[in-house]
Amino acid sequence: MRYARFLAAGLLLVALPAAAQSGREVWIDAYQSSPADYDFVIPKEMKLPPETRERLRDRPPVTGTLRMRFAVAAGGRQVRIRLSNEDGTTPLTVVAASAGIAATGFDAKPGTLRKLSFGGAGQVTIIPGAPVLSDPVDLPVPTMGELVVSVHIPAGLKLKGFGNAVMAMGEGDQILAEAIAGADTIIGRPPVSGVLVRTASPPRVIVALGDSITDGNRPALGQLHGWPERLNQRIAAAPGRPALAVINAGIGGNRVLSTSWGKAALARFDRDVARVQGVSHVILFEGINDIGNGGSSTMFGNNPPLDVDALIAGYRQIIARAHAANIKVVMGTLTPFQGATSYNEAREAQRQAVNRWIRTSGEPDGVIDFDKAVRDPVAPLRLRPDYDSGDHIHPGEGGYRAMGDSVDIAVFGKAG
Repeated sequence: MRYARFLAAGLLLVALPAAAQSGREVWIDAYQSSPADYDFVIPKEMKLPPETRERLRDRPPVTGTLRMRFAVAAGGRQVRIRLSNEDGTTPLTVVAASAGIAATGFDAKPGTLRKLSFGGAGQVTIIPGAPVLSDPVDLPVPTMGELVVSVHIPAGLKLKGFGNAVMAMGEGDQILAEAIAGADTIIGRPPVSGVLVRTASPPRVIVALGDSITDGNRPALGQLHGWPERLNQRIAAAPGRPALAVINAGIGGNRVLSTSWGKAALARFDRDVARVQGVSHVILFEGINDIGNGGSSTMFGNNPPLDVDALIAGYRQIIARAHAANIKVVMGTLTPFQGATSYNEAREAQRQAVNRWIRTSGEPDGVIDFDKAVRDPVAPLRLRPDYDSGDHIHPGEGGYRAMGDSVDIAVFGKAG
């Protein structure tokens, strides 16, 4: 049964949207950074490098101009920017915003900055729990092209250090400045949660739903933004250029069953996957935090031990909800973590049980064996040394590259 379903997924001729066949332009999602709150105080006994502890400390709200830089997985002639206050508890007022094509660092290419409006107004107040979508703006951007988006926030925005994205900030309203004067950098969860592009050649969108091993937010420019970005690079360079685009719905610390660092995957599936314009597949690669934080945990205190059957039931719910929305589910096996602070033999047994189910149940529409891609062939319960970031659970850039390279693009079917 498993092989029949896998073969069917691989051979299925998935028709392109009718819009692509007719040449009519449509809007599709081309970038995502899933909103997430991080209600967490670093325990004094937790061993962290001084620079990491400093970066993650609580800070006062940010005021002035905040600028973000990121790549889009699909190109188009117009863009719309999605701002989020979905995890906020007070209204967020943005008095001005802009988008442009990225140059060096956080600078914009001359002549490309466009002022954004929201329902025709330059200022917008986002109520708690809600996003806003900008009006369309003419800004041609190619596939894997990089944008800079700026927001002017005079009343302050609380950024959580665990958000892990580096942003530039400067005083006052500098949204139309090609280079922000007196710029400093700050780490946090970006208020830009998405970008839509308008195109007559829409790819099928693949959403990578995961935790920190997926999350593309990085604390320095120029870093590989995880395995989804590497997969996008391969797709863009592949012969015939498959009509696919991968967007990243990873949240560091996220879990399938429990809300802590961001809403549980079960709680955020509709927001981060089902609502995405153009989505055809989701890569579900979560569960190591459910396993690693069951029972006693340095970071999350004492929790009930994880029931593997409950985690599998969570996977089944995501598969059912995805199929109800005509979305195929490709699952990634959980990667090794021996040597990490959360590791013990009982949790390793749970990881093995979960991976057996992923590989053999036949319930996902396809499987990516990330475990096999990054494990040490000599000591398979550990990450390969040259793929290990040093904490024995997160891959380094070599590991992320290996993960992206391990994905068989054919698992997403062929466009007809």
